[in-house]
Amino acid sequence: MCGKLSAMPDLTARLRKGLRDAIDGVPALRMAVKTRPVQHAVQVVRGARVVTDPLRFAALELGGSRTASHRLRTSGLTFLIRHRTRDVNILNEIFGGTSAHLCYEPPPEVAARIDADPAPRMLDLGANIGLFGVYALGRWPRARIHSFEPDPANLNLLRLVVGVNDLDARWSVTDAAVANHAGAMSFEAGRYSDSRLVAPSQPAAEETEPDTGSTPDTIEVQSVDLFAEDHQVSLLKMDIEGGEWSILTDPRLESLKADAIVLEWHTRGCPEPDARATAGRLLQAAGFGRLEDVEYGQGSGVLWAWREDPSAT
Repeated sequence: MCGKLSAMPDLTARLRKGLRDAIDGVPALRMAVKTRPVQHAVQVVRGARVVTDPLRFAALELGGSRTASHRLRTSGLTFLIRHRTRDVNILNEIFGGTSAHLCYEPPPEVAARIDADPAPRMLDLGANIGLFGVYALGRWPRARIHSFEPDPANLNLLRLVVGVNDLDARWSVTDAAVANHAGAMSFEAGRYSDSRLVAPSQPAAEETEPDTGSTPDTIEVQSVDLFAEDHQVSLLKMDIEGGEWSILTDPRLESLKADAIVLEWHTRGCPEPDARATAGRLLQAAGFGRLEDVEYGQGSGVLWAWREDPSAT
């Protein structure tokens, strides 16, 4: 799900588009490409391209499930993933590109603002295993990031990533979920990137989601109130699997001091039928007058929102 690759040559983009169009024009081929084995092979190739050890990456991904570390070609930073899980999908959304897009490459206006800041500050809500943090600190080496992650398994890898890159001075981690209030909350852990707070109106056992290959475990976690945190940042990334609606619908959203937000919105938990329209309307009403869609998918999408005049906050 994801912003455009600014450095990709036009010819490469046209070739990829031509290939996609050719596949879409042949129903049998289109069906074959969408099968799980072919999609997995595509993910392996994309992931292998972004690391310094592509053959080892591919071998691990094609073998049994295993946690392993890899180094990025672009920044040289190290990350850890659990092979043969959705970790690889998230890696490709951020670094490998999906339909010639990267998730968190900001719109030019936002990029120019952050680039001009000698030490940009960022909040990472729903840090998962730290791939956004690795991207951001590779893209903006002088940035400072505060990440929040409540899932114990994800949190363990996140902290290892911070340590192995020796980034403790600029990357802090809080073991908590983020909502619009503090306290203990039920949380469905063990879903990799899809771990999430349990909706109060719907027990975890009643919720249905695509199979992630994991066994969920409902636990109690602590949540923090976003609006009670220091939210005067250049960029706020929010991917909290439906938990975003408690924040987006809070009257205090207008007081949020973030200059820009990159949001993965979800239909889950949305108070209205059209989740994308609702997210955009709430953000604009709170003063984030500029919006840009990165992806508009079934059930979720990625949206950038930023203030036209950051000094107004």
